[in-house]
Amino acid sequence: MPSTHLNDVGEMEQGEFHVHGMAIAGPWTTLGSTFCPKGTPVAGDLSKHPAEEDQPKVASMKRLVTFVGKFADWKRLDAVLYAAKEYEAKFPDVGTAIVGTGPPDAVEKYHTMAKTLGLERTVFLGPKGQDVLAELFSMSEVGMFPSYKEPFGMVFIECMACGCPTIGANSGGPTEFVKPEQGVLIEEEPEWHSDEGMQRLGGKVAAQVIKALEEDWKKTKGAGCVDFVTKNFSTVAQVEGMLANMKEWSGA
Repeated sequence: MPSTHLNDVGEMEQGEFHVHGMAIAGPWTTLGSTFCPKGTPVAGDLSKHPAEEDQPKVASMKRLVTFVGKFADWKRLDAVLYAAKEYEAKFPDVGTAIVGTGPPDAVEKYHTMAKTLGLERTVFLGPKGQDVLAELFSMSEVGMFPSYKEPFGMVFIECMACGCPTIGANSGGPTEFVKPEQGVLIEEEPEWHSDEGMQRLGGKVAAQVIKALEEDWKKTKGAGCVDFVTKNFSTVAQVEGMLANMKEWSGA
């Protein structure tokens, strides 16, 4: 049964998506977008989305790391930008896509922060629809969503459904389903509200992104991510689970 949630621009969404032809119930848009591995390459396909002034950045990208989320403090985009400074310096062919938006002051804050950090291959794409998200996840090596106590973490499911491993924080909903086979949850940073704490958190994120790139998680974990979503979040899986619970409760 489809449920509702607020997307990254604060709009209510509901519906379902599909993985290998199987309906996935959850907080998806009513556009009927399909989340599955699309085989979209970074070269060429990514250039459709950034602003004109960011096109030179895209030209040098061969691999992509993606963040999707509202520009709110608990989403901890600051840590993502600090992380990008580290892994982009290590891998000249890796770029970062930032998808989402927020209040004007937050947008200005993060754009300014990226410039201050000297991020040469980080592009802000703004809010995007589910069809574009599916393309971006499909072309990404890993998705990073280091939110603090994410209520559930549907973006993890969307990302995994496209064959893209995930990196999150060890708090909130993702602790219930993100396992080593699909990615990793980094240890929390108690002082993340401070800039020093956010930098430490960014270092933890960067370390895992670097590991994911060096170990080629997209190749070694990608197919398992799709399989995990299909087995655990499809309509069939959810209905079977409900029927099993009803049978147990009835004592049959």
